[in-house]
Amino acid sequence: MSASKEPIFNPKRLKEARLIRGLSIRELAEKIGISKQAISQFELGEHSPKSETMMAIINTLQFPKNFFFKEFKEQYLGNTFFRANATTTKKSKEMQLNKSMLAGYIYEYLSDYIEYPELNLPDTSQLSTDLDSDSIEDLAIKVREHWGIGDKPIANIVHLLERNGIMVFSVDTDSQKVDAFCQHRTGRPFIFLGNDKQSAFRRQFDGGHELGHILMHADIDDQEILSREENKILEKQANHFASALLLPADAFAKTVTSTSLLHFVELKKYWQVSIGAMIYRCKEMNLIDEGKYTSLQKQMSMKKMRTKEPLDDVFPLQEPVVLKKSILMLLENDVKNEPQLIQEISVPQEYIEMLCNLDKGTLNFKEPEPTIKLVKR
Repeated sequence: MSASKEPIFNPKRLKEARLIRGLSIRELAEKIGISKQAISQFELGEHSPKSETMMAIINTLQFPKNFFFKEFKEQYLGNTFFRANATTTKKSKEMQLNKSMLAGYIYEYLSDYIEYPELNLPDTSQLSTDLDSDSIEDLAIKVREHWGIGDKPIANIVHLLERNGIMVFSVDTDSQKVDAFCQHRTGRPFIFLGNDKQSAFRRQFDGGHELGHILMHADIDDQEILSREENKILEKQANHFASALLLPADAFAKTVTSTSLLHFVELKKYWQVSIGAMIYRCKEMNLIDEGKYTSLQKQMSMKKMRTKEPLDDVFPLQEPVVLKKSILMLLENDVKNEPQLIQEISVPQEYIEMLCNLDKGTLNFKEPEPTIKLVKR
């Protein structure tokens, strides 16, 4: 019998794990007590770490040993659209981008066991390339027709996206500057929604915004080469799409019977969209003029409604369920146990739980309970 092959160190995995933990090469080198040149050589594949160095890397980065020796399937990542503040750092974006790699590994693993909803997006091949206001409004109507929503409010955009085959992940963005992001992937798009800002209404808009990028900007390979002005245009288009999808023009206009802030609070309950977004939509549709818009903005500022609106802490956050159900299904049907899942996915437990929206500790090892039988005498 031939001896089993020694696992081969995969340099790509070291760089991914380091960036996910937000460490520079120098910082990682200092933590494990070796030179930064050595870390560079490991990441370039010029040398492999010796066993004691490997243990130090594993203990410092807190990743399973398998992760560093696994040859995951190569992932196609189209452009990553970040719904982010203009001051978001490169480091922050790198962290999120590499977390998305983990999401891909988890999805690939689960796809061998779970049949997911087919991707069901409208055909956008005839979409106008200049994406003016009318074409974005038409696209939003087309999506509503394709998904059979009519002109009704969208109560839960996360479940709507999941039902139509888009993979939605929860992610701790570790930053007040990144709300959400999306990627064009082979087979189906991924949307990542930040857990850091717990607002149902914000999440509604984030979901619509990311869907806008997926439908309108699939041909953009690298957002980084675009100018700041070009990126602003993309963001404005995605915002317009989200507004038009969540607040369909004709139906929304019929409900705006007053322009008082109190009325917008009532409309918020019905449309499930923030007051700020509804007021902007009114201006966009010429239901109010610039003067009235400015007046309403000032009123919101005076009432401190910019950071927290009425009802923000009343409505529960829309949470992804598809990946969570996938993991629980494997556990409940004894297809896998918790240690097997972590071992075979080869991603840290904390990231499987976070990205799949599982409660912390779901994958903790659970000792089987003793079996007892009732004996008749």
